[in-house]
Amino acid sequence: LYYEILENRLSTLFIHHHCIWIFTIGDADDKPSVPHAHAQGTGYRLDAWTGDIYPTGSERKRTIGKLSKKELARLHSDPGFLKFARKQIQWYRENNPKINFYVPEWFTTLTRRSELATIKQEEVADVFAFVGKSHVKSEM
Repeated sequence: LYYEILENRLSTLFIHHHCIWIFTIGDADDKPSVPHAHAQGTGYRLDAWTGDIYPTGSERKRTIGKLSKKELARLHSDPGFLKFARKQIQWYRENNPKINFYVPEWFTTLTRRSELATIKQEEVADVFAFVGKSHVKSEM
């Protein structure tokens, strides 16, 4: 029953330009960012650092929308996202050592500080979901 309610709610949320963004550990693509998310139902891709939204497929330059500034700030301050992002960046660097990619200085500084304060590594899930209000251009 919960799944059916959630399914109906997802359709309504998307119509109102709310997207459910799914981040996954092991996503081997570094575009548009590491980490990045895919919108459930559409496959749009979200740059986790800028909030830019890209269409489904291999398009790498044309943006079709943007996460609102408020939502991007909410994502960046979410402890679950911060832990997830650190884990995905570590995974990506270990598996793709010759590929350089952008990580904002604020994130690097923040994670260094928290690594010094944390003695044992916490278990972090391999999937992180974020519901955020987006402004997506109509493709009509």
